[in-house]
Amino acid sequence: MQRPWQLHPSDPAPLDFIEAVKRLHSDAGAITAQLLWQRGYRDLQQVPPFLDWRYYESASPNEFPDMRVALERLQQAFDQQEKVAIWGDFDTDGVTATAVLWEGLKPVLGAQLVDFYIPNRQYDSHGLSRHGLEALQQKGVSLIITCDTGCTNAAEIAFARTLGIDVIVTDHHTLEQTSLGAVALINPRRLPCEHPLHHLSGVGVAYKFLEAVYARWPEKTQGHALENLLDLVAIGLIADLVELRGECRYLAQRGLEQLGNRQTLRPGIVALLDSDARTMAQQREISFVLAPRLNAVSRVEGDVRPLITLLTTQDSSEARQLAQHIKKVNEERQRRQKEVAKIAHGKVAQLDLSTSRVILLTDDSWPLSLLGLVANEMVKTYGRPAILLQTNPETGMAAGSARSDGSVNLYEALHSQRHLLEGLGGHPYAVGFRLKMEHIPLLEAALNQFLARQEGTASATSQPLRIDLEVTLDQLNERLLKELEVLAPFDATHHPPPRLLVRNVELTQLTNNSLKGSQTSRIYVSMKLRDPQRQHTFPAKWWDHEVGDCPKGRCDLVIELEQWQRFLSAVIKELRPSATNVIQAASFQFLMDYRDRPHEASAKGLRVETCPTSRESWRQWIQRAKREQQPLILAYSPPPEQDALKVWQEFLRLCQQASQQGTRLQREGLREHLGIEAVTLNYALNVLETLGVKVLATAAEFWCEWPPQVKPSADTAVALEIFTAAIAEENFRRRYFAAATLPALQETH
Repeated sequence: MQRPWQLHPSDPAPLDFIEAVKRLHSDAGAITAQLLWQRGYRDLQQVPPFLDWRYYESASPNEFPDMRVALERLQQAFDQQEKVAIWGDFDTDGVTATAVLWEGLKPVLGAQLVDFYIPNRQYDSHGLSRHGLEALQQKGVSLIITCDTGCTNAAEIAFARTLGIDVIVTDHHTLEQTSLGAVALINPRRLPCEHPLHHLSGVGVAYKFLEAVYARWPEKTQGHALENLLDLVAIGLIADLVELRGECRYLAQRGLEQLGNRQTLRPGIVALLDSDARTMAQQREISFVLAPRLNAVSRVEGDVRPLITLLTTQDSSEARQLAQHIKKVNEERQRRQKEVAKIAHGKVAQLDLSTSRVILLTDDSWPLSLLGLVANEMVKTYGRPAILLQTNPETGMAAGSARSDGSVNLYEALHSQRHLLEGLGGHPYAVGFRLKMEHIPLLEAALNQFLARQEGTASATSQPLRIDLEVTLDQLNERLLKELEVLAPFDATHHPPPRLLVRNVELTQLTNNSLKGSQTSRIYVSMKLRDPQRQHTFPAKWWDHEVGDCPKGRCDLVIELEQWQRFLSAVIKELRPSATNVIQAASFQFLMDYRDRPHEASAKGLRVETCPTSRESWRQWIQRAKREQQPLILAYSPPPEQDALKVWQEFLRLCQQASQQGTRLQREGLREHLGIEAVTLNYALNVLETLGVKVLATAAEFWCEWPPQVKPSADTAVALEIFTAAIAEENFRRRYFAAATLPALQETH
């Protein structure tokens, strides 16, 4: 089943916006401005800090709850000369976070910082373990500072206390509802969703913790520039696929600037980069060279302690030796991953994707450490969430990884079925979990039902390939690349790399190629794209394909533009024959349903927290969502029924009180207090007038002149009946907006 192609609807950026963006950056142009406009950056106050970290005001680390408590516990460690250890994690985010704390705390703690501990992926899961805690106790450790882990380890933290060890947790993963028991919990998910620190990964949290430490003890850190750690922060942030906005974007931009300077590159990073690559690291090098190689060590060998040495050493010879081994390990990881992916694609071929909103695959032989990578490949290929599980018939248990492209909060979906699971951890788009094998069919059915309700469609469809802009072949040049790179860094969900549509081109000079390693290889087709009318050509690559996969005749292509080893080329994401290809105008998916669980509502959009009571108020929300290109988050609970008599009595009391005090009533404030619409408020004012009350009103406020005696007139009963009917109508609309399906709500405007 081919996923649909959707081209962003035509919504040209205003000329004054384009000119303003051009003035902000020497390489910015009309396409830069258009992409900003399409992605919701329409306020010119937002754009400068988005493009350049120098315009961004960094958030204080003291905004984290428990930061003060954590610093006080560190002061106690200083005073009592306690031994301190760092507990990290084995993926790139965790490894860079460990390196950041290891290198950053040395000037502060000196000999008190005795060790770091990272679980061995071959034997341990993420997080704290009893045997690891016992090993650190043997070294005399009485304080552990975690990074990128720990926020689901209440039992292990309780065990640590029995060993005389306190734990400060710095982590970013989704929180459990129960108390953790740590001395302090530094986690950005404790902050509001809209907070600039909320999306930090583990290494980002570790860095902000160090900011607070360095500010508290400046005398201990003189001569040690904390900013020198930002290169590691950028690697961890980009590798962990977090949303690069707010503080994440700021830290990534600063770190990438450092990584782009050959003079400031660490020996380990230089050694990890291919010898024929440019000797600096930008986002592409992090995503396709550094992060895969760093991640490969835990997936193949388990022990990642050598990676901390690699990232912190100043010995170039030591770095080269470690890097050479890591490259070989990564080649082995690629070989094993390819084997798992081949089996997984074969299993998908046996599924009916028209009925499956989530791909769930199981196998007894799959290595657990590679399932997240293959699940991510399934997501990109089939356009829907993917779950891969390693099953063990002897124990009756299964464990694995789930991945999403950002359109589905998988942690939320899986957490809704927590009663079926034995363990769960991760964040919205990458989750690891365990369950009994007998519960797998129940989980699959429940997830499909959950996603069906969220998507509001009768049949399962793959997520479309969303295209940002259509360009011609002769527009593909270095000037366009510079315009696009103004918008970097990109992420996988909030701000992905721009995808460009090129129509009606011929594929010429087709050649099969292989990028070879010592144990594995990756194939691709190199070609020249040719515009038959203008006789213009441009080089392109189509990874993981052969010449035989290329159709004859003219084709439509979705590409990303890249420069690699100083050569500009198009990287083909998908291609199809022009004669049969259908390109949809993207319909804006603006509704996300959290009406039954508003406390879990996503922050990515416009939150509707009060149940609408009229089509007009609903229409205003929809128009705003379309105008700003943001989804509407339905985050309201079914409201209680309004009692017309009680509303009238409260209205009468407030009006009489204001009259006695000689004050005015604000229409909007009173309407919100009573929980009624503006038209219903007008009906209530009409009733007042039939009672002999003089109402003086403007568009925003009104005041009443109360007569000596209020007497009903012949019109009072009718006016009250109209008011009561309006309340009944509002109750009906509340019930409708509380229970209507998403397709119905999409049409209710």
